[in-house]
Amino acid sequence: MAALKCHLSRVARSTGGQHSAACRRIRLAALPLVVAVGLTACSANNGQQADQGGKPNVPEVRTDEPAELVFHSNNGDPEDAFNSLFGNALRKKFPKYTIKYIQQKAGQTLPELLAQNQTIDILFASAPYIFGLLMDSELQYDMTDLIKKQGVDLNKFEPTLIDGIRASGDGKMYALPVTNMVQVMYYNQSLFDKFGVAYPKNGMTWDEAMDISRKLTRKDEGKQMLGFASSPAHILRGNQLSQPYLDPATDKPTFQNDVWRSLIQLFFADPGSDEGYKSRVSGLNRLPTWREFTDTQEIGMFVYNSQFPFTVPNDIGKVQWDLVSLPVLKEKPKVGSAATPFAMAVTSISKNKEAAIKAIDYLVSRDNQLDYSRRGIMPVINDEEVKKAYGKESDFKDKNWSAVFYNQYAPMAKFSRYHLKVENILNTVPLDVMLGRKDLNTALREAAEAAEKTITEVKRGR
Repeated sequence: MAALKCHLSRVARSTGGQHSAACRRIRLAALPLVVAVGLTACSANNGQQADQGGKPNVPEVRTDEPAELVFHSNNGDPEDAFNSLFGNALRKKFPKYTIKYIQQKAGQTLPELLAQNQTIDILFASAPYIFGLLMDSELQYDMTDLIKKQGVDLNKFEPTLIDGIRASGDGKMYALPVTNMVQVMYYNQSLFDKFGVAYPKNGMTWDEAMDISRKLTRKDEGKQMLGFASSPAHILRGNQLSQPYLDPATDKPTFQNDVWRSLIQLFFADPGSDEGYKSRVSGLNRLPTWREFTDTQEIGMFVYNSQFPFTVPNDIGKVQWDLVSLPVLKEKPKVGSAATPFAMAVTSISKNKEAAIKAIDYLVSRDNQLDYSRRGIMPVINDEEVKKAYGKESDFKDKNWSAVFYNQYAPMAKFSRYHLKVENILNTVPLDVMLGRKDLNTALREAAEAAEKTITEVKRGR
């Protein structure tokens, strides 16, 4: 369980969040694992025959052929976290495989390992990271033929995950999703009870949520209460309008279009127009984070990733909380956030590509995914039974986990290799606007100019 918490804490950090005290020394993160496709026996000639339902049988995974698989990630997870989620399961399924994990630390970053001629068979990271890691190191490998040969059924996955990964690879399958994450809205029941405000519900619009926020934003016993807050890295990255940071055709920043203007106005500028809210943010000299939700308990509603409670169980245990689905835009009813999957990629330098795709295929098997879903790790397959099991064997089994799956997924925007570099620039805009340092148009224009300069410098340096 400690390893699971440590790994999940990296999930929050990989998407702009903070991490638990137990794991502060470890950098970055990605999403946990989940699973996808069952395995069936192959015919004597290893062909794919149709079963009675008309679907092709999946070739049987051979587990008696020795192979070494080396895993690496940018997340810095310790080996026990890797083993808890990946290594132990793979060793049990494939006893002849040698599963090796190289933790990222000084001397063992991806560029350093490659300079040492270290083979890496499987690279894993959250989707915003994986494409930059692969492409910057020229490790990308189109897994399409491997997927077909292994019989991985892409139709079993949540469609937007496969579509998004394929789009980010310009039509090529450079990775497969293994776990998932969406944005939901957590709320402090104690504040709602204290102020006599009805709890939020699944299916609310943003207009309704902001009406509730205004009722909760007030001074109480000398403390400034904030009705609503969110993390820009989460709510903007997975935005419900599927707006990418960069134009897919030109790599030019899109920050000055009306979509970003309307989203930042809604999520940050409008709540921050309240003088009490603005004063609190000014005192923090930063945007409110989940710490203001759990520790000081001054936030009524907080939008964050679906892994949040499992990432910091002790911290969220301080709050009488529950969750509802992400509020929706009136013009996009029932459309929630885009997903942020955690993905694994067979690398171009792998010497055991077939063993690698078998390992990933097992990690996305239905049985394995069901196990993770029960523990509160969001699945990537579109299976109602697996979804209904979500969180049922966790410490928070009585919470409203239907919220996680209530909305439809917004399509994933294309993740550019420059995604994270420009994201950090866009994320400075909400605070500047909220504190009145810049008007919204100026802040977005300057952010676009800074992002374009950054991309030019990166391209020049390659």
